[in-house]
Amino acid sequence: MNYIGVTPNGAFPLPPPVSAKLEISEDAPADGFTGVFPLLESTGCIRALRIYDRNRQLCFDGITDEQKESCGAGRTLTLAARSRAALLLDNEAIPQTYCMPSLETIFTRHVKPYGFSGFRGENRIFSGELTVSKGMSEWQVAESFCTRFLKKKPRILDTVFDASGEIPPGEIVFDNSCGTPYSSVFSENRYCDRFSEILTKPGKSGTYSTAAKDDEAVSIGIRRRRCLTEGSTDADEKIRSAKHKSFRVVVDCPGEIRARLLQRAKVRDAALGAMEGFYIAGMEYRLDSNGENSRYLLRR
Repeated sequence: MNYIGVTPNGAFPLPPPVSAKLEISEDAPADGFTGVFPLLESTGCIRALRIYDRNRQLCFDGITDEQKESCGAGRTLTLAARSRAALLLDNEAIPQTYCMPSLETIFTRHVKPYGFSGFRGENRIFSGELTVSKGMSEWQVAESFCTRFLKKKPRILDTVFDASGEIPPGEIVFDNSCGTPYSSVFSENRYCDRFSEILTKPGKSGTYSTAAKDDEAVSIGIRRRRCLTEGSTDADEKIRSAKHKSFRVVVDCPGEIRARLLQRAKVRDAALGAMEGFYIAGMEYRLDSNGENSRYLLRR
C-alpha cells in the first residue's frame, strides 16, 4: 500500500506505516482507516488521506478525523480517517418537503455540495412526497429517497453517488489449489441475530398484532420477538435482513485486499466443500507486526 497525505499546501507521500487497519462494509456508508506512521518531523495539518494499492489503484480517499503526533519511546504520527461519505453523515440536512422528487434533485441539493462529481441510477420524477425532518443527515435524506423510490441501497464509488444497484464485474474464487489463496476460512450461523416474529400496531389506540413471521426460524426453535414503533411498515424487511445477516463465511488471506465490495465470491475448501452464491459484504485490511492480512466477510 502507498499512503499520500494531503495538506492545504499540497500532497506528499507518507512513510510505510508501523500498523494500519482499513475497514470496508456494506453496513456502513463510510470506510474507516487508522494507521500509525514513523514521524521524522511535524507534518502540519493533514486534512485528507489517499491510499493506493500495489497496482496504483485508489482504494481509499478520505478525510482526516484525528491526527496525533507523539514523541516518547518512539516518534509516531497516528491518523484516523473516514472515506468521503462521512461528509454526508456529518452534515445535517435542512428540513423541507419535496413534492415529486427525482434522483437529480436529491443529488444536487444534498450530495453534490460536498464535492461529489456525479450520480448513477434511474433519474425520473416520482409521484409522492419526501419529508426531510429535523436531525436527518444529508446521507439519511439521500438514502431514504433511494430505498423508498428507487428500491436501491446507495453507496459512494470514489466521487460518484451510485444508486444504480449494479454489482462489480467478475467473481473472486478463494481456492488454495487454483484461485485466491487463503490461510483460514470458517462459516457461522448466528441464530442470535434472527427474529421469529415481528409485531406492530396501527396507532395509539390499536393493539399489537403479528406483521411478519420467520417460519424457518420457528422450525429450528428460535423464539425472539420484537415490537415495532407505531405505524411502522417495515416488518417484512426486518425479518429478511435479520435472516440475511445471520449466516456468513469469513475468509482470511495474506496480503492486500484483492476484491471489491459486493463482488460475487465463492469458496472451495477440502473440508468445508464448495460454497457458492456469495458476495463480498465486508473487507478488513490489517498491517502489523505479524505482516499483511485481509479478511473477507461473505454473505449469500
